[in-house]
Amino acid sequence: MIFGIPAEQLVPVANFIGLGFLGLLAIFGLKYGGKTATPAERQVEVAGALVDNSAVKALAAAIEGYTLEAIAHRTDAEKQRQVSYRVIEVANRAVDEIAELRHEIGDLAKEVARGK
Repeated sequence: MIFGIPAEQLVPVANFIGLGFLGLLAIFGLKYGGKTATPAERQVEVAGALVDNSAVKALAAAIEGYTLEAIAHRTDAEKQRQVSYRVIEVANRAVDEIAELRHEIGDLAKEVARGK
């Protein structure tokens, strides 16, 4: 309880006061913030005014072409990665089979030696 008023009843009042304060800050910001433009802002405004529609369309087309090329490159890279993994798997299997053949040759050499 604050000043004899339950806290649950003060929450809407506090929200109203806070929103009112934020509204005043927004009004002052809109009123005084937009009047003065820095030289850099003026330069950007002039540069934006000088750009014509065809340049924007050409830039958009170039970006789209680059994006399509990047997607195709990524697809090719993924295929190459999968091929590389398959080559590694085949090489590992070949190593395993060579090790097994060595073991079998060793066993056969022992049998031949026992047979003599």
